[in-house]
Amino acid sequence: MPGVRTRLYLVRHCDVHNPGRVLYGFLPGFGLSEKGVTQAHALGRHLAQQPPPIAQIYTSPLQRARETAEILASHLDGVPVVSTEELIEARFGRYLQGVQATQVPWRRPRWLVHMARPGLLQDDESVPEMAARVRAPLMRLLHDHPGRGGVCVSHGDPIQAFWVESDGRPNWSLHRLQCAKGGMLELDYENETLMSKTYRAPEELAAPASTARAVDAGHA
Repeated sequence: MPGVRTRLYLVRHCDVHNPGRVLYGFLPGFGLSEKGVTQAHALGRHLAQQPPPIAQIYTSPLQRARETAEILASHLDGVPVVSTEELIEARFGRYLQGVQATQVPWRRPRWLVHMARPGLLQDDESVPEMAARVRAPLMRLLHDHPGRGGVCVSHGDPIQAFWVESDGRPNWSLHRLQCAKGGMLELDYENETLMSKTYRAPEELAAPASTARAVDAGHA
């Protein structure tokens, strides 16, 4: 007998209003930009067209993710939105926050260690740690809504950690993958087994007829 097929969506929050161009990490007051709001509505329209109807949205509690999730829900007939710390930004973001990206190498020098060996530093998380916490709400969606599924809204590094681990890539490749703001992974499961992944860039989601880059589980 075939298993239950369920599609989940792992979404990166949309573009952020950031006139100072700083790394915002866990800082308050960084909501969506006008571009981000447009991206979120495009995502919501796309998700509303996907069968079967989505049953649940989990989101990081940070403002940019919550605003993204709430806009998605506005297109999905009142689908409930629940915040969970499991989807929050990478812990190392606390160290980086508050400086401009161009200043990081000299103002936040431990960044170099993080790039080469994510998880080695005490205030960093490993790829398996981030992947495990992202996977937890995905598994709840599979358990609670088989055949329907739902959405998880998170941040770049945690999403890429899940992607790295599900591909079987080495940990140092965390930053070689890029889930853009407003982009997402479509995850197709049979029961609780991930069968395939499809990355959809925000430009594709905004297009009238989007094309996706399918990625089989465990392959580039």
